[in-house]
Amino acid sequence: MYARWTTLIAAAGLALAAAGCAANDTGPVAGFDGSWTISKRGVVASTPEPLTRAAADAANAHCVALGKRFRHVDLKESPPGLLSAHAESELKFACD
Repeated sequence: MYARWTTLIAAAGLALAAAGCAANDTGPVAGFDGSWTISKRGVVASTPEPLTRAAADAANAHCVALGKRFRHVDLKESPPGLLSAHAESELKFACD
């Protein structure tokens, strides 16, 4: 019984640790000015370039689903560093 609880606790700890390293994203989120934003956060020690590419692909797909064309408005990229081990990319776009 003790070994079973130990294994269960170890598995739960490993799952929580892996979730902390997992990539996540938001979007598309509607802005007040008619724009949209997609934010992506990479896994530990990743670079922002693939995140930006994925955000642009998702933005384009969103606009196509609306029957409109993608237009880039703003981009903010953050490489991993001292304050965060994760790269981040935030793409603001409009569908015209």
